[in-house]
Amino acid sequence: MEYRQLLTDLAKKGFTPQIYGNPANRPDLLKVRMLKSGLPHYDASTLYLCSCADLPEPACRGEFILFCYGEAEDFSPYADSTFTVCHFAGCQSPAELFNASMDLLMELPDIVTGMHILVNALFSGRGLQYLVDSATQILGNPVYVVDLQNKYLAISAGIIPPNDFLRAENETGYVSEESFLAIRRNRLDEKIRACGSAVYFYSSVAGQGMLVDALTIQDIEVGHIMMMETQQPFREFDADFLHRVGMLISMELQKDSAYTHNRGVIYSYFLSDLIKDSRRNAKDAKKRMKTLGRRLHDTFYVLAIPPCGHSTSELKLELILEQLRDLFVGSIYVIYEDTIVFLISKPLKEGLSDYELSGLENYLSVNRLKAGISNFFLKLEDTSRAWRQAVDSVHLGLKLQDEACIYFYRDYYLYQLLEHYEKEDPQLRFLIHPGLMRLYLYDSRHNTDFIDTLIAYLESPGRPALVAQSLHIHKNTLLYRMGKIREITACEFVRGEDFMNFNLSIRIMKYMRMI
Repeated sequence: MEYRQLLTDLAKKGFTPQIYGNPANRPDLLKVRMLKSGLPHYDASTLYLCSCADLPEPACRGEFILFCYGEAEDFSPYADSTFTVCHFAGCQSPAELFNASMDLLMELPDIVTGMHILVNALFSGRGLQYLVDSATQILGNPVYVVDLQNKYLAISAGIIPPNDFLRAENETGYVSEESFLAIRRNRLDEKIRACGSAVYFYSSVAGQGMLVDALTIQDIEVGHIMMMETQQPFREFDADFLHRVGMLISMELQKDSAYTHNRGVIYSYFLSDLIKDSRRNAKDAKKRMKTLGRRLHDTFYVLAIPPCGHSTSELKLELILEQLRDLFVGSIYVIYEDTIVFLISKPLKEGLSDYELSGLENYLSVNRLKAGISNFFLKLEDTSRAWRQAVDSVHLGLKLQDEACIYFYRDYYLYQLLEHYEKEDPQLRFLIHPGLMRLYLYDSRHNTDFIDTLIAYLESPGRPALVAQSLHIHKNTLLYRMGKIREITACEFVRGEDFMNFNLSIRIMKYMRMI
């Protein structure tokens, strides 16, 4: 049994000690022994009992727990001891304290047997749900695992909730807003952190008693484990056992990179869910974010830095995310499938500001990073599609050898259409306008650069002076070249359709790396 849990259970029986010495000692206690003077070795898993008169010297080495009884002495010399002294001032009888401690430790065989079953479940590779179902069979009450956005990650299978309220929660897959607010009012998280184990809580909203404990990964809180008192009354050791179950579940959650990367940031899990299944998980997202104090505007963008966008940088993903979040204040962010993802919310009339884009470009350039930005969208249900747009734009930008740091999907969607078409018919060259193909062959045979001239002309049609300046040639030279281009392509470039067809054909050539 955990030392702190033993103290909690003893307090329920009226035993409350004053504690001196090493506060960091938190061993698992397996047995109780009366202390013999001059003991050469102290076992950290053994709880030692003695009278105040028989206390070992403060300089005695060893990280162990010692319960003492009798008249109080000056314990100040034990302040720096490596062991921990718990003085039970109101207890005059060693048998009284020994029996109370022994009764609690007698529950250990049940805990050890149950933990053996659960460890096997953890390493079976059958996942979180199997682990929760195994814990339910041992504990006799339903067990729930909830992440920081109050989404149920696992619910005991085969147990029907005892009332309509809990059945409705199970169906939605989320802890209700009423339950969430009740937990906040009762400061349940603070109580859990204070005692370091599961705490009892009666939910007037659900009409049920429950034990609740935190789930942590590398000391970062990532969720909660709960057990409802619906099938049978809680036993004395259930809180300690549930705490141990929580440690195993935390180990299972470490297999999911979303929990190990995002360091307990509550909104990260909203975004992870939206990316995984926007249609299903967006239904209550706005309401829940509002409850948590997060304000959303009417339009959204997704910014993504996928593995191909950060592979050339030496920075860790957590550091990149940490620095970019200061640029996009109020955004929601996550590291998902080794990709940094930001969900940016903006008023429709504003969009992404020049300050944000220039700051992003500078940061990406300095750190050799590439980012993609989706088209704007109006509904959270479209988050997954927008995430795909942002990631795809980086892949396409790199494929086309674009030297930019930011790839906007609006500039690459045509290339994605070509990519999809290419899967059906790899002979994309047959889509190129015949006039442009003649111009391409003419350049190849005569060592001219008429295609470059045409590209510049199509970028600024009707502005010959600007086109000539961009090509560093005289305006008359441009007019001569355009005459030759019209002759070779058999196109006058006066209709909008001409511009559209040739622009599309140029993009096909770029995609095929012909130009």
